[in-house]
Amino acid sequence: MVEPGKHMLCSLEHAMQLEGVVMDLARPRNDWRILLLVFTLAGVVESQAFGHLSAFTPLYLQQLHVPRRQIPEWTGILSALAFVIGIPLLPFWGVWADRFSRKFIIVRSAYIEGLLFTVAALAPNVYVLALARFLAGFVLGNTGVMLALLADVTPRQRLGLAVGLASAGFPLGSSIGPFLGGLIAAGPGIRVLLLIDAVASASIGILLTFVVHDEPKLRQSGQSALQGISAAVRDIIYSPVVVRLFLLYFAAMFGYSMVMPFVPLRLQQLYLGPAKLLPTTIGIALTAAGIAMALTTPLWGRLGDRIGRWNTLPTCIGAVAIGIFVEGLAPSILPLQAAIVWVGLFLGGIGTTVVALLALLSPPDRRSSILNFSLLPSQLSWFFAPILGAALASLSLRLPFFVGAAALGGACVLAIALVVYSRRDQAGAPSTEDDVAASSAVSSPVKAASR
Repeated sequence: MVEPGKHMLCSLEHAMQLEGVVMDLARPRNDWRILLLVFTLAGVVESQAFGHLSAFTPLYLQQLHVPRRQIPEWTGILSALAFVIGIPLLPFWGVWADRFSRKFIIVRSAYIEGLLFTVAALAPNVYVLALARFLAGFVLGNTGVMLALLADVTPRQRLGLAVGLASAGFPLGSSIGPFLGGLIAAGPGIRVLLLIDAVASASIGILLTFVVHDEPKLRQSGQSALQGISAAVRDIIYSPVVVRLFLLYFAAMFGYSMVMPFVPLRLQQLYLGPAKLLPTTIGIALTAAGIAMALTTPLWGRLGDRIGRWNTLPTCIGAVAIGIFVEGLAPSILPLQAAIVWVGLFLGGIGTTVVALLALLSPPDRRSSILNFSLLPSQLSWFFAPILGAALASLSLRLPFFVGAAALGGACVLAIALVVYSRRDQAGAPSTEDDVAASSAVSSPVKAASR
């Protein structure tokens, strides 16, 4: 027979043990500020390295003895190659991250980057360079997992700012990369530049290995990878707002991706100075745009926190459409450079706003999967748009810019329609625009069943 006092003592001890377990699970293993710092640094290095590869591909193709008339076509093909394998694998990275280890999925990208930039630097011909660009498909899928891990440990009131700052790592790398890369490309050469990028990428992998920790999971779903993907897809398609966001994001990124590979060629087309200074000129233009984007991306995130993300989307998309149209229309290099910087001022607000909305709409146990799916519209656009752009560029180098501006104009119309739809559909419901989005998603059958 158990004495009442001893029974109460055992129950109290058991309750305290359970409370300790819950507190351990609830207490983040990562400091969100440290994660923000290292993820921003990783974004800087990654975007800087890929920015070098994109900015100087046309010049590198000349060094690899590709005929000048074939350079626009090869530029578009190389830009799309990573997504041949990247798109099929995209849904799995987030599911594998949620099921096994987010840390592994994150650090994997950095080490593969080190490998592919080494292959690119040592490429003896365009076909080996194509292999390096193909390997980039195994790098994809890290951004959504990073943002999901950051969202798990960041206070809700700081989420928009944190996502904006983390996203700013990419334009920050784009800002410092082209100028420094242009100096190295004009001096020691493009191969040396790519080897430096390989070493920097591998170093980031080592840093992430020692700094980032997996967060404890409150529960294991027991789902297979395909079941996890199916659940994430259901979470998306049962929320009308999320579906419209995906369509909007695809249209916007399709327009921008059609133009991006051909900006260096457009600069080269209008450049009238010494040939030796062409890499530096390309680097300065892209650096100025990157600085503009690095400065404004976190500001767009913060502005979305304050005035509502549905208000910032149409503004940013419309401004980028105007800038890209001017890039195609520019008669000389100065208006072209000004338009490139203009695009940089607004471009970061598009992705930051969409990702922040989806982070708020996603259930925590499938946040990585859904945020990685959020990359699908952009990755589909990165695959198809450069191919179409290459076909258009073979007719006229201006055509990709005009068609891209039209696609972004359509995305702006969709953004405005989404604002109207959300406000009308939720009239008299939650008071803030982000609450409107959240309530629309949570009210779906899938979300209701999973609670």
